[in-house]
Amino acid sequence: MPDIYLQLASTDDIQLLQDSALKAFSDDYDKYGAFPPNIESIEWFKAEVSKNKFYKVVCDSEFAGAICVEGGETTCIEIKYLYIDLKFQNKHIGSKVMRLIESEYEHIDNWTLFTPYMSFRNHHFYEKLGYIKVGELQPDLSDDFKLFEYSKVRTR
Repeated sequence: MPDIYLQLASTDDIQLLQDSALKAFSDDYDKYGAFPPNIESIEWFKAEVSKNKFYKVVCDSEFAGAICVEGGETTCIEIKYLYIDLKFQNKHIGSKVMRLIESEYEHIDNWTLFTPYMSFRNHHFYEKLGYIKVGELQPDLSDDFKLFEYSKVRTR
């Protein structure tokens, strides 16, 4: 098994984070006609990195992706974005990253995330990790695009 760990992103990583996000979400652009919210904005990346909740995924000393979370001060965390570089996909790295982020915030029992309605691999991935679909959101009523909301409640 490769050595996989999370490293808090710094301002020096902002361009790398954005470039890798744009690459990782290019299929979403092709499928839905748009990128996920904010990833085209370097200012958004700067703001998120400054919150100290944006992590680089490192695999055998090489950048392999990122995970950005929101919340964690009280009882709930939302996973804003998780992306793994194509070179590192299908190697169980995403599953390991999810275990690592959950252990980073071991005091949190409620986890949420949103993923596009036609991202079937994501649905399978999150469900395999114990997430349950709890809702649907249509951000723009004039567009057919929907997000599925997933939730996981850890019991102790």
